[in-house]
Amino acid sequence: MQTTFRKTTLAAAITGVLLAAPFVSANARADELSDMKAMLAQLQDRVAQMEAKAAQPAPAAAMAAAPATSAAAPMQPATGFNWKLYGRGDIGYTVSRGKDASGRQLTNHRLNQGEMASRLGLTGAWVFSDEYKAIFGVETGLNLFNGNAGGGTQNNTTSSVLFNRGSTVGFASTTWGSIEGGTMYMAPFWVSLGADLASAHNYGANDFSALFSLTRPESLGRYLKDPVTNNASKTTSLAGNNSGTALFYGNALRYRSPTWNNISAEVSYSAGQQASSATDLENDGRSWAANVLYKKGDLFLGYAHMDYLQSNDISTGGTPNFLKRNQVTDIVGARYKWNDFTLGGSYTSYRVSNAGGYAADAFGVSGAYDLGKHRIEGSLAHISYDGANAKGAFGTNTGDGVGKPTSTAYSLGYLYNFQPTLSFYAYATRIANNSHAKLGVLQFRGDNNYFGYSPVELTAGMFLVF
Repeated sequence: MQTTFRKTTLAAAITGVLLAAPFVSANARADELSDMKAMLAQLQDRVAQMEAKAAQPAPAAAMAAAPATSAAAPMQPATGFNWKLYGRGDIGYTVSRGKDASGRQLTNHRLNQGEMASRLGLTGAWVFSDEYKAIFGVETGLNLFNGNAGGGTQNNTTSSVLFNRGSTVGFASTTWGSIEGGTMYMAPFWVSLGADLASAHNYGANDFSALFSLTRPESLGRYLKDPVTNNASKTTSLAGNNSGTALFYGNALRYRSPTWNNISAEVSYSAGQQASSATDLENDGRSWAANVLYKKGDLFLGYAHMDYLQSNDISTGGTPNFLKRNQVTDIVGARYKWNDFTLGGSYTSYRVSNAGGYAADAFGVSGAYDLGKHRIEGSLAHISYDGANAKGAFGTNTGDGVGKPTSTAYSLGYLYNFQPTLSFYAYATRIANNSHAKLGVLQFRGDNNYFGYSPVELTAGMFLVF
C-alpha cells in the first residue's frame, strides 16, 4: 500500500508539472517527460529495495546486542523542576438589602468579588524520583477594583499579607505522605469544600451557597462576645469569632497521608500568634485539627475536628487577668454525583468554653443539575444558637437578650459555562432570620444588624479561570 501511494504521488507530481507548462514546445515537453520517467523508475526501485530490507528479520547477534525497551526495563522517571501558574478572575454586580441597628432599610449596589475570591497562584515541585519530591505553593487574593493583592490571615487580621491565601513548602513521598509548613487552611475546610457543590468548571463551596455560608466562622460566632480590646495589659487577642472551617492559619504545619483503599487523612497544627511581645498571648490562636476523607468515584465522605485556643486579658484596669477559652468545631460531610445530578450536605457543631455555654449547630444540603453548558444550583441550610444571651468569662454574648436565634439560608443560581475556562452566572440568596437573629448574607455580613430582618442578595457576574 505504501509503494502504491508513493507511485501515485510521484505520478501526480509529474502530471502537475506537465499541466503547468502549456507554452513549452512539444520537443521540450517530450525531453522533460523522458527525464522524469527515468527518475520515477529509479525512485520506485529504491523504495522496493528499502521495503524488502525492512521485511527481513534482524540477526540474532544484533538482537542480543540491542538494549531492552520492554516493560521489563521501565523508563527512567522524569526528574527536575516543574511548575504551574493558575488563577481566577471573578467579578459580579450585586444588589443587597438589609437594615442597620436602628431599623433603617438599606439597599446597596456594588461591584464585588463575585462567586469566589479572585486569586493568582503558583505551585510546583522538584521531582527527585518516582518516590520523592519537594513541593511548594503560594497564592494571593486579588482585589480587581483597586488592584491590591493579599489580605489578612487568622494570625494577622489587621495587616495585608501578600500570599494571604496560602504559602507552603514541604516534602512528599508516595509511600509516606507529605509534610508542609507555612500559611494554610486547616483540616476541616476540606470537608466543607468536599461536601458542597463542585464541577469541572468550578471549585465548589462558592460564596452564594447557603451550606457554605452557614458553616463559615462569621456565622458560627455571630453572637459570641469578642475579647476585651481596651484591657489592662494593652494586649490584643485574635478576633473572638474567627475560628471555624474557612480561614487561613499562619505558623502552621500539616501532614497528609497517602491514600489507602480510597481513604486519606490530614493532621494540621498552628502555633498561633507567637509573634506577640506579650508572653501571656504566646498560646493565643494555637490550634490543631484532623480529618479523614473517603473518595471513590463520584462519592465523597469526610469528618474533621478542630480545637482553637484563645487567650485574652479580660481586666480593664489594675492587674491583668488572662483567661483562656477553647473553640471546638466538628464537621461531617458527604457528596454524591449521579449522572448529571450532584447532591451534597454537611453538619457542623461549634462549641466554646468560658462563654456561658455558647454553641452553634449548622446543617444543610446543596444540589446541582448539569445540562450541557448549563448548570442549575440550589442550596438550603439552617443554623441555631445556644447561649447567645449568656454571660461568660469574656463578657455577655451579643444576642438580643430575649430569645434563641435561628436562621435559614436559601440560594438559587444559574451558570452558563461558555467555555471550560469562562462562565457567566446569576444568583439569589436570602437569609430568613427569626425575631432574635440578625445574620447577614456571607459577602455582606455588615449589611444587616437588625434583629428579625431577613436580608436578600442578587448577583450577576462572570469568572475566568486558568
